[in-house]
Amino acid sequence: MAEAFAIAASVIALVNTSRKAVEGIAKLTELRHAPEILLALNNEVVDLQCIVEDLQDLEQKHHGTLHEAITPTFHRTIVRTKEVLLALDKLIAYELTTPGSRVDLSRLDRLTWLRSQGRIDRLLQDVRDCRIRLSNVMSIITAYCMITK
Repeated sequence: MAEAFAIAASVIALVNTSRKAVEGIAKLTELRHAPEILLALNNEVVDLQCIVEDLQDLEQKHHGTLHEAITPTFHRTIVRTKEVLLALDKLIAYELTTPGSRVDLSRLDRLTWLRSQGRIDRLLQDVRDCRIRLSNVMSIITAYCMITK
């Protein structure tokens, strides 16, 4: 039973983290001439958030049996996704913007952008990988729940 609550807590934490990441990246995409990679990153994060919310719905629907379907690999996928989203949030909050302030929507500092571009590229790929892995996890869990009914 404790394992089921741990899974539920992990999924809820992931949902909250994904929502925060969506809000943060959305601020940056409001920039007048936002770089295309920020728009691509926004799309990936929004798609990932949809999958995370579907995972939460699935967890709530199959709360009693879902823990049987979650192997350590699935749990690591959830944890890794949260780590990637937290890294994205940290980059936005502390490097691309000033903590506690609104994003300057008139421009993105070129020097800051150039220093952060490599990390943004990696985060884009990491978010994409997490989205694919979570989608696979969803497929496996859904199949498991259908078989065990």
